[in-house]
Amino acid sequence: MQAFWSGGLGGTSVDDLLQATGLSRSSLYNSFGNREGLLENAVERYTDEQIAGLRRQFAERPLHEVLDALLLDAATSNHDGRGCLLVNAVNELHESADPAVGVVHDAFARLAGALEQAIRDSAPEGVDAPQLCAALMAAIAGLRTLQRAGMPLEQRQQAARSLARALASG
Repeated sequence: MQAFWSGGLGGTSVDDLLQATGLSRSSLYNSFGNREGLLENAVERYTDEQIAGLRRQFAERPLHEVLDALLLDAATSNHDGRGCLLVNAVNELHESADPAVGVVHDAFARLAGALEQAIRDSAPEGVDAPQLCAALMAAIAGLRTLQRAGMPLEQRQQAARSLARALASG
């Protein structure tokens, strides 16, 4: 997962994966079938970790605090500046015929489904969970992109707070 995150889904070679995993070529192919099998596994693992993190966030706080925390994290830490593996992959592969595009689309759909369900479970009655989910995902992706583009931290944090207030107020 880390190798794909660092090198990109399209730019990470089998040799990069062998070095990152410490596997021999035959072990990699026996374990994952091919590079694409390992890529699918890495994207699935990343998505599982993100979903687990979302579930923890929503279980521990009221909705407005979760929105604030998620957006501030995207604006501030953004996975230690690496961005989101899925957002990075979409930006890298969006016009490509690479089979990884389908894997990434499926991962986004899983993540959106889990986020929408977490919102539905924790939001007050009357909140449009699908719309809030879409708006939150767009805000997070935008903040992650601004961080990677070099926008100053203070501006990103202020944007995150403004977005959190707007999303919380519906």
